[in-house]
Amino acid sequence: MGLSQNENEVLRVQELSFTFPNASGPTIDRLSLSLNSSDIFFLIGPSGAGKTTLLKLLGGIYSYKAGEIYIQGAPLGRLSQSNKKLVLKRVAMTFQRSGLFDSLTVLENLLFPLRELTLLTAKERLQLAEQILRQVNLTGAESKYPFEISGGMQKRLGIARALVLQPELILYDDPTAGLDPITSHHIVDLILTAQNKKKTGTLIATSDLDLAFSVSKKTSAKIGFLCQGKLIQVGTEKEIFESRNPIIHQFTRGLLQGPLTPSELS
Repeated sequence: MGLSQNENEVLRVQELSFTFPNASGPTIDRLSLSLNSSDIFFLIGPSGAGKTTLLKLLGGIYSYKAGEIYIQGAPLGRLSQSNKKLVLKRVAMTFQRSGLFDSLTVLENLLFPLRELTLLTAKERLQLAEQILRQVNLTGAESKYPFEISGGMQKRLGIARALVLQPELILYDDPTAGLDPITSHHIVDLILTAQNKKKTGTLIATSDLDLAFSVSKKTSAKIGFLCQGKLIQVGTEKEIFESRNPIIHQFTRGLLQGPLTPSELS
């Protein structure tokens, strides 16, 4: 049975915990959050806080035993494998290193998920893939391989592959990592345009504070601060930056001294 929810809710996480084998403690610790279909939610925090791990749990890459994840009311942890796969078709994820198939061309990287996960005809798959490539400004690069295009183009291709299945929820893992400021702005514009067009629930894990803060100022996007697997505060850019929590204060200002500094360095 699914969770009782409002009709716009695309994601709900309740008391989710996850521990890697042989780890001394949980990577995700009793975490809860919710996301509506028109929401943008930024996940920030120090390295090792659990941001990528959380995205992989939400995307079905990792399995969990404590707590629950609901995708449009469907509890992932209680579904059969076949039903879980059906639900996860509504979720797309981009990866820090693009996660592209190196042996497939730009166009083939989009056609592959369409062939595996939809009932579209070959003609329909090609039309949709070409449409998405136009949206991300990759027309003309269809026959190139990922190693033949720039890092920014690889990021755009990763986003295109996420968009091509027209998901209800998109998970972005550090989408501007390693990019120059101009290319980063292009990626942000692309993400926001895609979100506005379909009102897709959008969760962005990022180390780029400027990205999270600037988008939060322009939109109603919330920011969640993750530390040691716990979501310790959620709020607007102003609320996060003016937080009295010493961990958030140190992180947002890049201070060398504070609770995030290892004792041997303080």
